[in-house]
Amino acid sequence: MSRAVAAPERNDASVAAQQAAVRGLDAMAVERAAVENAEAGGIGGLLRRIDWSKAGLVVGLLLFAAASIVLYHLLAELTWTDVENAIARVKWHEVAMAAGATALSYLALVGYDLLALRHIRAKVPLRAVAFTSFVSHAFTYTLGFGVLTGGAVRWRMYQGYGLKPAQILAVGMLCAVTFWLGITGVAGLGLVLEPSMLAPLDGLDARLNLAIGAVIVGAILAWVVASAIKPRTVTISDWTMPLPGAGAALGSVLVGLLDTTAAACALWLILPDGPDPGFASFLVVFAIATVLGVVSHVPGGVGVFEATMIVALPLVPQADLVGSLLLFRLVYYAVPFGLASALLGAYEVRHRRETVGRIAGTLGSLARPLVPRAAGVAVFLGGVVLLLSGATPAEHDRIRVLRSFVPLPFVETSHFAASVIGLVLLVVAYGLVRRMTNAWRLAILLLSAGALFSVLKGLDFEEAIVCTVVVCLLLVSRREFYRQADLFAVRPSFEWILAVIVAIGASIWLGFFVWRNVEYQNVLWWDFGYHHDAPRFMRATLGVFVAALGIAAYILLHRSQPAADPAAPDEVARILPLVAASPRSEANLALLGDKRFVLAPDGRGFVMYGVQGRSWISMGDPVADDGEVDDLVWQFKELVDRHGGMPVFYQVTTQHLPAYLDAGFSLAKLGEEAWVPLTRFTLEGGEGRRLRQAKAKAERSGASFAMVPAAEVGTIIDELEEVSNLWLTQKGNKEKGFSLGFWSRAYMLRYDQAVIRHEGRIVAFANIWRGADRREYTVDLMRYRPDGPAGMMDLLFIGLLSQAKSEGFAWFNLGMAPLSGLATHRLASLWSRIGAFLYRRGDRFYNFEGLRAFKDKFKPEWRPKYLAFPGGLALPQILMDVTGLIASSPRRALSEEIS
Repeated sequence: MSRAVAAPERNDASVAAQQAAVRGLDAMAVERAAVENAEAGGIGGLLRRIDWSKAGLVVGLLLFAAASIVLYHLLAELTWTDVENAIARVKWHEVAMAAGATALSYLALVGYDLLALRHIRAKVPLRAVAFTSFVSHAFTYTLGFGVLTGGAVRWRMYQGYGLKPAQILAVGMLCAVTFWLGITGVAGLGLVLEPSMLAPLDGLDARLNLAIGAVIVGAILAWVVASAIKPRTVTISDWTMPLPGAGAALGSVLVGLLDTTAAACALWLILPDGPDPGFASFLVVFAIATVLGVVSHVPGGVGVFEATMIVALPLVPQADLVGSLLLFRLVYYAVPFGLASALLGAYEVRHRRETVGRIAGTLGSLARPLVPRAAGVAVFLGGVVLLLSGATPAEHDRIRVLRSFVPLPFVETSHFAASVIGLVLLVVAYGLVRRMTNAWRLAILLLSAGALFSVLKGLDFEEAIVCTVVVCLLLVSRREFYRQADLFAVRPSFEWILAVIVAIGASIWLGFFVWRNVEYQNVLWWDFGYHHDAPRFMRATLGVFVAALGIAAYILLHRSQPAADPAAPDEVARILPLVAASPRSEANLALLGDKRFVLAPDGRGFVMYGVQGRSWISMGDPVADDGEVDDLVWQFKELVDRHGGMPVFYQVTTQHLPAYLDAGFSLAKLGEEAWVPLTRFTLEGGEGRRLRQAKAKAERSGASFAMVPAAEVGTIIDELEEVSNLWLTQKGNKEKGFSLGFWSRAYMLRYDQAVIRHEGRIVAFANIWRGADRREYTVDLMRYRPDGPAGMMDLLFIGLLSQAKSEGFAWFNLGMAPLSGLATHRLASLWSRIGAFLYRRGDRFYNFEGLRAFKDKFKPEWRPKYLAFPGGLALPQILMDVTGLIASSPRRALSEEIS
């Protein structure tokens, strides 16, 4: 074939050579290259391009696919019930003897490691060899891929006893070689002794199977003789390993015989009674099935081993054989693997106490945030289990036992109570997600009661175990539930409410489905008996429904916000010195009477805040020295976290942004604040011409500016109130608070007032805030009469700016222009683009652009202000809560004042 392929290519090469000669090229070189290409394109080239390292996996995949098809056809008429019945017929003492045979098999496997270690002249204590052999073989047999599983275990264990990497690699390879010598030797001997047993499997004549067995045994004997004459080695690059000699080869066959015999015995002991092929014949089939399973590279030879056994043992009933094979998987593979995993874990913990402790601490810290959610889900599932259990019938055998020592009223009450507890657990689970202490206590109480009632209502130990396990989870995670909030005062999320409805609906549907053949009668409600499950379900369903309505009504009507009420007068008195000493004029917002306070431990700073819904909103940065701001941010966040709220800092400055970022907050720009540098403010010259003209125009209309000290405000308070009321009426506004002042006589009497008079009456006023270090001067509440003269507000601010400059202040704060200065770039945040759109298009709601234009007349510096919030999708709700708090603060303050 290669010649047939090469011939035309060689002709093409001659043509190419002639053309190359014409062009002055070396024709021989071209033809030589063409010939080489032709040879490379033949079968030899194709074979060289095949990646033979993957051939084993391909063969294994084909074997597994063939075994799967065979099993599918063989077991087409088999049902799981048949298998369950077959497993139930196996006696426990037979399983115990199979476990003993398994132990003998794994003990025999130690011989492979001993032979390998002896061959490389390495000394390792026998107990260490036994431990390593058991763990490595358990991992290899169950998981497959011995180089990665059992080899890794040997590498980990033997390096602790001084073996070098080359020696450990040699041990692994020698164990593989001796294993194959042993298992093939057993298979060959079996074919020689019982050649007819494989006829159902390979379809070959017994004499041919005998010949195959003789060839395998002969090959092993030839290897033994050749090894005795001349030792063999394997060389890989610079590394050389001697192959097992005659003694090691014979020893491996002996070890393989002991291992395979014990393993086959483990399955043989749990086979059903019936046609007996004889243990020797069964051993042959078992050995061949094991070889095919190992060749398949499938972990544990799953599927391949079973298909081989089923095909080779046609006389054994399929259901019984499948049940025995499943039990064999459990006894020979699953149990040793679980024990090996536990032993390896204990070994690592013992030898790496410090590392394990450090890793455990790291994993614990990483998993800690997930604990409340996991606990909530576990408690929710516990509630679902109790609800579903109450909807299904109890097992009659258990009820027969129960009625002998539990009176019927206890059974009925326990069933009803367990179902109601299941419902309450669905609600309590949400409190656990929110880390509430009350939810933690209630969950432990209810789960403990649910476990007891599960036993009393029908010996439902499964439900009791579930409840107990969840209680243990809650007990070990006690520190994660620390929030002192009212469980039923917190509104669950829509998703959680939906999950509760689905759980209740599923339990009711299941109950009606189970009892669909029971004809409804009114008398069923009052039908009590040990075996009367349908009436119990009806009563429990009614109880769950009533309890659900009661909880829903309580949550809707009960609004407990202990931290939302304003601070008491004595708290306000404690922060008065701090407000007076603060360089920030907005600290005076603490005196509105609508806020609560978080005091620094040393009493030298505070956070003022209000609560609206779940949002705990701090007004501005903490009022404190720069060095204490970070601690107060964390202190406020911890307080909010304990109560299950969302911490928010409203209108914070750029000065302390790192504190909020370090505390995990996200930032959203709210707008920009206008700061007028008073050193540059003037009414003189060309710069002050426009302001000077505005002032002169207002004064020509009869308006005048004046300052009224706080001590004299009482004489004009009635007039100020009249102006305030007219302003509110004309604007159609209601008083707002929290971030700005509102009318309150007590509040207004604290401050100097700037007033504009016209024809002997006050037509405009503003109360004045001063920073403690003469850095900041500003106003808070400003009101004017609708019928006042034109230019009165210009006159008011010109007079204030002149007054502030004359008092030696550095800056005049004109306040914030909301939504101004937000980015409009297409890659900006969604909030920024929405805010910028509202700034440009929202004049019908608020004069955004007009307000900024008015303040721009005084040539201010614009400084951004931000909202610091937890991030995620909470921003819309937080903005609504801030708006609600600003609108409701005056009512809260006045109600507190009245009380």
